[in-house]
Amino acid sequence: MDNKVTFIALAAAAATLSACGGSGTTVNTAPTYAELVARADTAAAGVVDLSTGDVTGGRDDVPNSGTASYTGYVKGDLDSGGTLIGELSLDANFSGGTVTGSATNFQHSTKDAYTGSLTLSGGTITDSGVVGTADTFGGSLDGTLSNGGTDYTTSILLDGEFVGGSGATLPDNIAGYADGTLDDGVTNDAFTGAFITTQTP
Repeated sequence: MDNKVTFIALAAAAATLSACGGSGTTVNTAPTYAELVARADTAAAGVVDLSTGDVTGGRDDVPNSGTASYTGYVKGDLDSGGTLIGELSLDANFSGGTVTGSATNFQHSTKDAYTGSLTLSGGTITDSGVVGTADTFGGSLDGTLSNGGTDYTTSILLDGEFVGGSGATLPDNIAGYADGTLDDGVTNDAFTGAFITTQTP
């Protein structure tokens, strides 16, 4: 009798746990707009002004060997109103002078999540060849973002510099300007802002 009661109690407990967090439960772990902005501001401190894209301490001696991965944020104001921010990932090949990457998990200051992702194309590292003139990074984030049932053909140009480290040490950050458009087929909405990424261990 005692064994039967114990079995029933265990079964009830298992059912309760399953209802609370079973395989059918979806947990939203995407960061909110406020969380993204706070993280971006922290990462950008002393490196880039996210309101202007101006970089502090751009390097003129970026190494021509090695690879590194960077994560961070791309953020900009829209002509239609509000601010859009997303998570940005970059993979830099300093030997080949190329950069690949993507951006996703976009959030708008008033319209919440923009689904979809953007892929970096034409990512290049350019040696200025001039002492005192920063080496640069450029590329274009392209793809489709969706919000409120509307699809936006999106293209955001990144124009940045490398910050941190010296000599053979790979840069700590890639940061700079981010300018582009979100086109819904009727209106070409301008995006004006900046980006910040930090080298991952």
